[in-house]
Amino acid sequence: MAADPFNSKSGYTVGIPPITVIDENGNLTVPYASIGNVTISGDQVVTGTISANLFTGTFEGNITGNFVVPGLNTYVVFNDFGNAGASQYFTFDSTARLVTIQGDLVANTMTLGSGLNEFSTSSVLFASTASSGVEQVLHSTLANTVCSIDYTIIATDAVGNNRQTSKLFASVLGTEVGYYEYGSIDVPEVGPGVGDFIVKINAASVELLVTPYTSNLVTYKIMITSYKE
Repeated sequence: MAADPFNSKSGYTVGIPPITVIDENGNLTVPYASIGNVTISGDQVVTGTISANLFTGTFEGNITGNFVVPGLNTYVVFNDFGNAGASQYFTFDSTARLVTIQGDLVANTMTLGSGLNEFSTSSVLFASTASSGVEQVLHSTLANTVCSIDYTIIATDAVGNNRQTSKLFASVLGTEVGYYEYGSIDVPEVGPGVGDFIVKINAASVELLVTPYTSNLVTYKIMITSYKE
């Protein structure tokens, strides 16, 4: 009669008859494991529960279950110096579909409305010219995507020590565009200004154009609000 293996070279077992816990290759077969630190270097299939203070490695595939996260309900979890962080000043209510930020929101582009209710998109653009060439393009957008556009332009000629702030709005319909420059301020007030701005249709695009008054390097900070067709 052969003896039952028990803590033999083929592995470690418990009980009589023996149940293999760790085989000769170091594979662990247990319904529950409580481990301090785990480093996984190969493929592991776990059918039970693993409880550990720390996992080191990369997860690939589907993870089913809940994570214990910091903060209260609706707090958005973010990377806080490599750890999961949460703040009462950044929340998301999934029932109301409401994101709340108590503080500054920094973005290059912001859209109001979504889907069929999309209304407007505001974005920023930085451009420059270095010649007095006529009607140089500062911004272009497809005409069939917008019905109106607002422009706020801050143009600075640092060499000539001139600055011009201008506001224009344009209305678009098909291949026609109408625009109006309803405000422009020069600094210094007796200065020559920096350039002349117009809005035109070119092929299928609406373009914001400038004819600078100088061949100096001129920088343009532009905020554009376009209203969806």
